[in-house]
Amino acid sequence: MHAKSSKLALLPVAALLCVFSGCGTVGQPRADGTSPEAPGHSAAHDEAVQRVIDGSIFEMKGDYARAILEYQEALRREKDAGIYYALSRNYAWLAKYPLAIEAGKEAVSRSPEMLPYRRNLAEIYAMAFEVDAAAGEYREIIARDSGAIDAWYALARMYQSKRPLDALDVYTRFLERFGPDWNVLLQMGELYTKLGQFQKAAGAMQQMADMDPGNRALQRTLAESYIRAEEYAPALAIYQRLYELDPDDLSLRAEMAGIYLEQRKYREAQPHIAAILDADSLSLEVKLRLGEICFGQIEKDSTYAPTARMVFERLRAANPKDWRPYWFLGAIGALTRDDTLSINNFRKVTEIAGWNADAWVYLSSIFFRNNNFDDMARVLESARKVLPEEFRVNFYLGVAYNRLGRHQDAALALEHARRINPKDVEVISELAIVYESLKQFAETDSLYELALRLAPANATILNNYGYSLSERGIQLERALGMAKKAVEAEPDNSSFLDTIGWIYFKLGDYQEAEGFIKKAVSKGDASAVVLEHLGDVYFRLNDVDRALANWNMALALDKNNSALKEKIVRKSL
Repeated sequence: MHAKSSKLALLPVAALLCVFSGCGTVGQPRADGTSPEAPGHSAAHDEAVQRVIDGSIFEMKGDYARAILEYQEALRREKDAGIYYALSRNYAWLAKYPLAIEAGKEAVSRSPEMLPYRRNLAEIYAMAFEVDAAAGEYREIIARDSGAIDAWYALARMYQSKRPLDALDVYTRFLERFGPDWNVLLQMGELYTKLGQFQKAAGAMQQMADMDPGNRALQRTLAESYIRAEEYAPALAIYQRLYELDPDDLSLRAEMAGIYLEQRKYREAQPHIAAILDADSLSLEVKLRLGEICFGQIEKDSTYAPTARMVFERLRAANPKDWRPYWFLGAIGALTRDDTLSINNFRKVTEIAGWNADAWVYLSSIFFRNNNFDDMARVLESARKVLPEEFRVNFYLGVAYNRLGRHQDAALALEHARRINPKDVEVISELAIVYESLKQFAETDSLYELALRLAPANATILNNYGYSLSERGIQLERALGMAKKAVEAEPDNSSFLDTIGWIYFKLGDYQEAEGFIKKAVSKGDASAVVLEHLGDVYFRLNDVDRALANWNMALALDKNNSALKEKIVRKSL
């Protein structure tokens, strides 16, 4: 606003003309019924004119502060709408918006029919972020002059960011009033896209294309709009017409292949895919885009995985130093449960692009899924050397160490992860488990209490804390309350069912304990601990045979459990 434009430089002249010619309110009745002196009939009027002249000179020099002083002196001699108008603009140039608005409103009040005054006021409202007030002025301008195209544009733009539906209404009425307009249709297309109304966005783009049918870039944009609207037939027709005009443009074949893939017309897509992969003229980026489309089809139709794999294997062979084909092949392996494919390719990503934390994490997750915690730890130890401050690397490394029984190492890794993200509930919970294994119960309880403050309804934390307290035989009633909340949240979780059953066992309510732990076993994924718990319950219910049966099943899953072996030998807890 501080840099003068040619439009703004003319404004002082308009103010001068109003004073000299008597336009605006000079010489006309005021709203209160009084009559100002007609111009040219007093010394005050002559002085006002001179002040306006002086002010306009300062204004043209960019000395807005001195211009304001002159206009203020002019107003003391003659209350003229044009002078208020000039004063308002100068206040705006100095970013004194409240004063600019006050003067602008006075100008409009004195000469409501003067649309430049209203435009000025609307612009200042907009600069002051008083959007509703600015919109009100533009609406009044349109009401007084429906042909004021600039006001229609400005009103719609006022609404565009916060009130898109109102903006679309204005644009629609604009088109009805003035006919097709490129810029309006473009804005409507963008708004419809943001609102997810893709068919209407395509309709707006189609009108633009009708205005300029030879614009190939616009035709491609229109095709993309149809694709977003899932109207594949018109999109495909556009690409085919463009391809006929330029058969060397293989990117068009990539787009057509993408459409066929979306429609699961794999046979029609194949020749386009082959042509693209064989073309030396196409960049890797274009080929990767096609590959991404192929990859996206796997989740919709798993039978397409071999085709997607073929695409990325060819890209990998042609671009052995680019990490992206390896990445997608690793992901394909993960989706198809081909661990060898995933491991080999994700490992290659870590060699080429070690900065890619996702590759390290996904690689380690394969070993985690297979309970191969040694290899999981080795991968993440390598990752930590490259990405020492990556939260997930430190967190999952702590998890791996914990599963390996390396509790001190786990505590160090998890504490590091916690320093990176101190409010992450998962790392706090895992660290509490580690400290429990280390018999550092004060730290365990402190961490669980913190986790409950951060996530009081988290079922896993409620379960784990309740089980921890029950194992130590303390706060059993509180532990039971937490376990009930966990089971209520996830009634089919076998671990949660075992926990509440075990707390009832600790409380001496063996019937309740049997019911919950039997239900946990019935889920089909019972661990050795759960089976051992059920055996303990049966022993307390004086059913030694069933106790021994469950203890032996537990031992089959945990062959090195010496304490369990002793139970079986002595047939007693």
